[in-house]
Amino acid sequence: MFDFSGFGSINIETVIAAVTLFGTSIVWLLDRYLLRRKRLVYRVQVDAQIGVHPKQNRAREMVDVEVVHQGTVVQDPSIVLLRLDNAGGTDIDARDMQDKVSFVFPDRKIVRMKVVESQPDSLGKMLESRMNPADYVDTEKLVVPRIAINRGDHFKFLLVLSGKGRDVAHSGYLAGGSTGGGVYHEPRPRGPGRRTLMFGATTLVLVGALVAFFLVDVLQPPDNCESGQLRVIGSTAVEPTMTELRSAYVTDCTQADITIAANGSRSGVRSLSDLGAQDGTAASKVIAMSDGPAEDAPTLRGEPMAVVVFAVVINRSAAVTSLTTAQLRAIYNGQITNWKDVGGKDLPIRMVSRVGPDSGSRRVFREKVLGGDQELGITSDDCRKDDDAAAAKYHRCEVGTTEELLTRVNEIGGAMGYAELGGARKFPDITIATVDDVVPDSSKVAAGAYKFWEVEHVYTYKVPETGSLTATFLEYVRSPQARPILERSGLVPCSDLPTGFCG
Repeated sequence: MFDFSGFGSINIETVIAAVTLFGTSIVWLLDRYLLRRKRLVYRVQVDAQIGVHPKQNRAREMVDVEVVHQGTVVQDPSIVLLRLDNAGGTDIDARDMQDKVSFVFPDRKIVRMKVVESQPDSLGKMLESRMNPADYVDTEKLVVPRIAINRGDHFKFLLVLSGKGRDVAHSGYLAGGSTGGGVYHEPRPRGPGRRTLMFGATTLVLVGALVAFFLVDVLQPPDNCESGQLRVIGSTAVEPTMTELRSAYVTDCTQADITIAANGSRSGVRSLSDLGAQDGTAASKVIAMSDGPAEDAPTLRGEPMAVVVFAVVINRSAAVTSLTTAQLRAIYNGQITNWKDVGGKDLPIRMVSRVGPDSGSRRVFREKVLGGDQELGITSDDCRKDDDAAAAKYHRCEVGTTEELLTRVNEIGGAMGYAELGGARKFPDITIATVDDVVPDSSKVAAGAYKFWEVEHVYTYKVPETGSLTATFLEYVRSPQARPILERSGLVPCSDLPTGFCG
């Protein structure tokens, strides 16, 4: 025992514990607030086998679920719930992931992968847009795409795997921060007592609910499957939606070879029409998507599919969330060139537009927002700096696809543009602006309050032959199975709207 004046007798173990606690706190504070390391922390919240065969009703064994995927029983199934957090003192930029962060499940193969939680929601939507679940089937590695993860953000992956392994290993490297950064494993907290037992029981209940939701999603195949080849061209605004529909269809219809090759609404319709004149058989294996009805396509068969809600998108740095139609027209005719003139920051407005007349979204923006006026000329090739900065009175560039437009607006300070609503929601540094105080939303479209929208049409060469992949895939696009994908992308099926709304 030691005698400290004024403190009485203090046990040496108490002194050591206090010093250790104080030192740990100092190290944590230095790391988080002074050194500001970039830290991506992962936790394996659940890694458990999914029981025994349900027919074996033996005593003291858990009731089990037989996991079936694409008609085949998954051997030695297990489930992993993996959480990733930005636990550092600063944001993680996509460029910080010099080596992509990945997770390996030795002696196991991925059967199914899903993003089940994220904070904010836009982070999860971005992950979903960049991670095709079909790319991870029958592999032992999960690769996280290069994305921005702000301080305090987190997301979770739920995976069903086959095999007898149990470990989860990671690789990858984070650059940046004042002293660098890294990827760290944080073990699940352990401890005795009722609280731990209650936490474990609650976790099992929640995971059980997630598994049920997850497997129901797995076991929802299309009503009909056909083999063959099909190419989907046209609108880039709905390209991400068509890509997701394609992935969902071919996951169960494995003999279907469907390619998405968006090239602009008018260009797609024109290509299909020209192909039909040359080779009707080849044209019967092509679908063209168009933002709005096509012009001068007498040999094609078209039908409305859904309403596409478009939005005005602004980089968050501008600090502007609302614009009027009059302000938009003033911006796009060069009268307003700085965000401070519409209540935002003192920052030049950089307009990012779609290239040329083949873009359906550009046509819709011109007709329904600009009142038919043409956009200004191009001042920049890369959207970041003007070719003749001294002469430029406004700033405008053009890009080839909706995805490229959204990427530029997301990355460039002061940038703005127009795009399909569902795609815009996936970018964390984009603000979706209200127009004339109306929020872009399908309900506002149906009520007639929001004007920036168009009917998405699907075109084929003549009537698709019954039993062909073209006919069957279109049936799937209109089916209840496809509806969640359409709704998640911000598209409203014409069947959900008043009669005559889609024309």
